[in-house]
Amino acid sequence: MEKNKTIGVLGGVGCLSIQERLWRYLKSQRIHPALLFVGPEKEIKLEVAKGMAKFLFCSNKTETAFCRECSHCKRIEKEIHPDVYLFKDETEEGLKIEVVREMIGQMRVSPIEGPHKICIIEEAHRMNSSAANAFLKTLEEPGEGRFFILTTTQAGSILPTVLSRCIEFTFRPENDGPKLSLETEKKYRDLFIEVSKTKNFSQIHSHLNEKEDALKFLQFLQSEIYRSLLAIEVRNSQPPMFKSLTSHELTLKFESVIALEGQLRSNANYGLMLESLLRQHFSGVSL
Repeated sequence: MEKNKTIGVLGGVGCLSIQERLWRYLKSQRIHPALLFVGPEKEIKLEVAKGMAKFLFCSNKTETAFCRECSHCKRIEKEIHPDVYLFKDETEEGLKIEVVREMIGQMRVSPIEGPHKICIIEEAHRMNSSAANAFLKTLEEPGEGRFFILTTTQAGSILPTVLSRCIEFTFRPENDGPKLSLETEKKYRDLFIEVSKTKNFSQIHSHLNEKEDALKFLQFLQSEIYRSLLAIEVRNSQPPMFKSLTSHELTLKFESVIALEGQLRSNANYGLMLESLLRQHFSGVSL
């Protein structure tokens, strides 16, 4: 797959590595009902959120891009699609509980034009505590085909219980470089190779001491799986980490890592969960 096609799915701007991860996530067809886009650029996050909505609704999409020209794409772009709700915080008071209740009511109604309903909430950190608590129950039981995309410039101001139910994608300016340093990537790669060769998956506990470290390790795995998929699709000359796996096998492993990331955010026992993931999905992998 060419990189320009990856950009085409999600809007054509912003941090390329995030768009690659989101594209692979969309292709897995196992989308978590609550996504959180974090980063300094409001416009970029909104454009990508709308791009995801277009990809889900597009009448003429290909495997890697929405068409931009069908009725769904045009109405989502104009913010008038009946099944895609956009809540912008344009007041000084922040998002009040009345606004959140309106959103909850709209998301409970059956879709008008398809199997999905999508709600995009800009600057979600501006929900007051009452609004956030009212929103929490909807996140716990979102309903079939309901998706919420929250964007924020201040993730630390979002209610922790809301954060724990979202899969987070961090947008960074392109010139900031990769999210993980080369030193950190090498640390995770060496750790993964060591536990894979020895089959001593329980030692993952002692090397990842905090949940945040465990989440970064999962993101490292996602990146390595994606690189391996990309190597298959464009015949990249650089040897990938998972060179022995097929595209189908890689996609299944990507889905399992993404699913665990969502579970990990609401479960404290990250060590055992990571050990179980590695033992179940990576124990037979040749490196």
